[in-house]
Amino acid sequence: MLMQTTFDADHLWNKLQEPARPAGKPADYLLLLSALDEGWKILETARVIPFNNFGRGGAYMLTLFHPRRPLARQLVVTRSPEVDLLLKDEDITIVNRSGSPDFDEARI
Repeated sequence: MLMQTTFDADHLWNKLQEPARPAGKPADYLLLLSALDEGWKILETARVIPFNNFGRGGAYMLTLFHPRRPLARQLVVTRSPEVDLLLKDEDITIVNRSGSPDFDEARI
């Protein structure tokens, strides 16, 4: 019997979807860290998605790509001091909904 094997291109991303260990951090942030650990890269621009006016509400829409495979995924990560610092350290440009640089919120 001939076995048909197919390469699931999503296996690189899907293995990141495993339940995170309890760490007291949001799951979307842990997923982002896991993706970066597995070789995914953040494209140079993050889009701000505002969704409330309390404190630092909102989220970032990030586009991640895997350099060894032609794969890209979008990930929405809730804004937090940890995510802000990560994006700053990675020198990621942050834009608002119109695509203009978001100078008020981007560089903290």
